[in-house]
Amino acid sequence: MTETTLLRRADAPLESTWNREAVYPSWADWDADYEQALAELPALRAFAGRLGEGPAVLLDWLQTHGEHWRQILKLHFFARMAVRVDTTDTDAKARLSQATDLQGKFETATALTEVELMGLGETLLAWTETEPQLAVYKQYFANLRRRQAHQRSPEVEEILGLLADPFSGAGSTYRELTNADLRVADAVDSQGRHHPVRDAAPTPTGIQSADRAHRRTAWQNFADSHLAIQNSLAGTYLTVVKQHVFLAKVRGYNSVLEMMLASSNLPVAVFHNVINTFKRELPLWHRYWSAKRRALGVDALHPYDIYAPLTKSVPHVPYQQAVDWIGQALQPLGEPYVNALQRGALEECWVDYAPTAGKMGGAASTPFGVIPPFIYMSYDESLMSASVLAHELGHSMHFQLNTELQPHVYRNYQIMSASVVETASNFHQAMLRAYLQSAKQTDRSFTLALIDEAMFNFHRYFFIMPTLARFELAVYSRVEAGQPLTVNDLNQTMSDLFAEGYGDTLADDPTRTAITWAQFMHLFYLPFYAFQYAVGLSAAQALAARVLSGVEGAVADYLAFLQAAASRYPLDLFKLAGVDMTSPKPVEQAFAALAGFVDRLEELTG
Repeated sequence: MTETTLLRRADAPLESTWNREAVYPSWADWDADYEQALAELPALRAFAGRLGEGPAVLLDWLQTHGEHWRQILKLHFFARMAVRVDTTDTDAKARLSQATDLQGKFETATALTEVELMGLGETLLAWTETEPQLAVYKQYFANLRRRQAHQRSPEVEEILGLLADPFSGAGSTYRELTNADLRVADAVDSQGRHHPVRDAAPTPTGIQSADRAHRRTAWQNFADSHLAIQNSLAGTYLTVVKQHVFLAKVRGYNSVLEMMLASSNLPVAVFHNVINTFKRELPLWHRYWSAKRRALGVDALHPYDIYAPLTKSVPHVPYQQAVDWIGQALQPLGEPYVNALQRGALEECWVDYAPTAGKMGGAASTPFGVIPPFIYMSYDESLMSASVLAHELGHSMHFQLNTELQPHVYRNYQIMSASVVETASNFHQAMLRAYLQSAKQTDRSFTLALIDEAMFNFHRYFFIMPTLARFELAVYSRVEAGQPLTVNDLNQTMSDLFAEGYGDTLADDPTRTAITWAQFMHLFYLPFYAFQYAVGLSAAQALAARVLSGVEGAVADYLAFLQAAASRYPLDLFKLAGVDMTSPKPVEQAFAALAGFVDRLEELTG
């Protein structure tokens, strides 16, 4: 299939779409579960004021809460997946709205009981010593006590719970704007042929083209489409910023950054450690821009050239081949792990990979384990797509493994640090890259393609994400200080940060680069998520190095890390896996790995 062709959803081969019937054969089945979940909500309120009666009542509450939680999220993520694979599906959109409303009712019904749990204090921890079935919840209870200082009165907590649904409106508006209403003009190649431009994982289609006119017009048109609706996008984003500033004030945090990291017990210093290391390493990026300019043989490197292929012999990687390579790369983790992954990717149809009309851009795996860890993406049979598939399967296996062992309180995506979640996905990519380097080491063209893939990934996580994090810090600092912000301020801030990152080695297009923030707004709805990609990449590189070098216990440590979910704080989870993320060393080592690819590029291209 060529880049200019998009399948109709109905024409996609069955094996290239998710196995939705394994969860709900029809919307009527979904509706029945929805009505049952709605009717059972009062059962949750029946526990209010009773949790201190004894360990038996508390255990009953946790089990009842878990059953309702799983059912509601099953409804939510099924509908969400259906919307992602087909944004024109009005039935799915209606169900997603219903599920979101139901989730808000659930959070309202349970918010006061969490306050009640906090009030029990040491009693909770004492019960974990006397009631064996409560022992597994010890970390959960300890975390509740830690958060207690930022908990408000029952009345305020109830109001905050009711705000969940109306506060989601800005995100819904953004999704409608970019997935349904955004219009991107076709890219035009050097032969005058037109190519549709879509927001595919993890960049718009066309900007990786070997044809410079094609990638230039794809990059420009994608930016221009966002510039055309920049005021609407800025309005939705600044609404979300103000909502989070409001929540931070209500909860008594000094900043939104502190509030967002506090949920995972991460010190703010971890954020600044990544940002400061990134700023020190900017000369390495300047060196890469120069090497790529020479490799491409152009007088000046432009932003649209960053993604240009280094070789015309681009590998063709069918989906089955990608799954096989990923399985070979992960053999060190053992047959049970590899078999589960390949069975999910092939027989159980976890992956909706057909590039179909109406599919949402990007790629994601369904968290929590309440339904199979389905993945949506548009697989285009390239090495880059194989890498994205490996990334998302890393998420899926993480969710699958911790689902098998952990109670629901440790599988809550909101309390699992993004840095931990992104480690599993980046670990897969690091292992795949190492396997392909070894298997294809004599093939110069393949090596260049692999450098493309590696630098694409490093560019996203070690250049784009830290830059976005610096942007977020600037935006939130201004709003928290009571200073006004306009779309022009957002654009200027973004433009200045890219100018520093590009230095004198890249010919910038400041007006279009300035709108980059709008192209990554899906990350901004969970503030300060972006920088944690860099943390996850750093940890993943360190853990892959341990496994590949045969460090005793490295595989067992990594699998224990996956299975633990949020049963420990993130920094403790990293230590369990064998890496100390309180030190700048893993971040520096990851930059050293990046430097190795730059060295190799310079060696191969002179």
